[in-house]
Amino acid sequence: MGTSRAREALVIAGIMAGFVAVLLLILKIRAYGAVAADQLSDEEIAAIKDSIRTLVVSGGLLIGGLMGAIVQRSKYCIAAACHAPVTIKDLFQTRAYAMSLLVAILGTQLLYRSGEVDIAASIYLSSPFTWLSYVVGGLLFGVGIVYAGGCASRILVRAAEGDLGALASVMAFIFSSGATLWGILARIRVDYFDAVALPQVPQYLPATFVGVPWWLVLLAVELALMVFILRAPKDSEWWGWQWPLSGAAIGLTVVLAWWLNGAAHAVLPQIDTFAFSGPDDPALLQQWRPKSLTFALADAQAFRYIILWTGETINFAIATVFGVLAGSFLAARVSGTFMWIAPPLQQFKHNLVGGLLMGVGAVLAMGCNIGQGLSGVSTLAVGSILTMSCIAIGALAAAKYMFWRMMREEERT
Repeated sequence: MGTSRAREALVIAGIMAGFVAVLLLILKIRAYGAVAADQLSDEEIAAIKDSIRTLVVSGGLLIGGLMGAIVQRSKYCIAAACHAPVTIKDLFQTRAYAMSLLVAILGTQLLYRSGEVDIAASIYLSSPFTWLSYVVGGLLFGVGIVYAGGCASRILVRAAEGDLGALASVMAFIFSSGATLWGILARIRVDYFDAVALPQVPQYLPATFVGVPWWLVLLAVELALMVFILRAPKDSEWWGWQWPLSGAAIGLTVVLAWWLNGAAHAVLPQIDTFAFSGPDDPALLQQWRPKSLTFALADAQAFRYIILWTGETINFAIATVFGVLAGSFLAARVSGTFMWIAPPLQQFKHNLVGGLLMGVGAVLAMGCNIGQGLSGVSTLAVGSILTMSCIAIGALAAAKYMFWRMMREEERT
């Protein structure tokens, strides 16, 4: 018992140190904003830009590592949060997700309103309302997470713990997301899904309530989440420190990711005024636009980076994938929970099917349950809220179907 507690304490200490380290990286990036760029040589400007890139990538590794370690030790999973009403009946995982949303939304909106992060330039608020992609992609992804046995982050963590079934889901996810992004399915996505859009629909939720102050909309959302959290039954597994704390910690990683990338997005144009013509410069938006955690694009980019290393450049998204794998692996090894597991053949088939559906769905919907369900919803983007709703519906439907099949097979035997 003493050794187990010591190991857990070591993991917790590492997580706390990681949060502090990320905050220090953010402060260092923000400090570059005070540099008098007009007095710098071209070489000095290039050195500062390289330093900022390094800080952002380092932050991605740390934030990904934090998420990996937290998910590994807490078993936090948004897939379980979605289908809990069907499978386990106790909504402690759902409330953990609600806690993540409460922290992520509040922190992100405060950063936005204080001028620290321009989330209006993110893909969630600057993209047209591609409702068909949100709906179809969300439903496919929701079904996929049930078959795969975990959400986008959870299958990465389980693979790093030694679960070969989860590894199959990850590889299938990478394969189908890459095919939908750049490959054989890309034309279908662009011509038949992304083309169906409502460009005049405002993505920012407070903007849809004309005449209502933004803070009042934020307050209503936060109160709704708080009421749901506090209405947990007395006998629920929710009550304790594990689920509230892990949910809040995951939400904090989303906030820190926004802050890190938002700081770079704000500082770089000040440092290199020649390269960026202004805040709407396409080069700035594409490479340095504010972003947070997501695995829809990141997993595929990470795999492409591994196999095309000489022609690729590591970025924040790729770094987070490596960070999740490293953080969860280290947490599993330190806690003594790493174990090679080979699933039965039927589950292995489910892992493959689930991963394939997740990859297609995540790219169609412009994000997974983390990208749209946490990062996107934290911006109060209407498209993200619609996508996450469809993910939950897809997961519930798939869970009901699998439960029905299981009961039917038991009746036959």
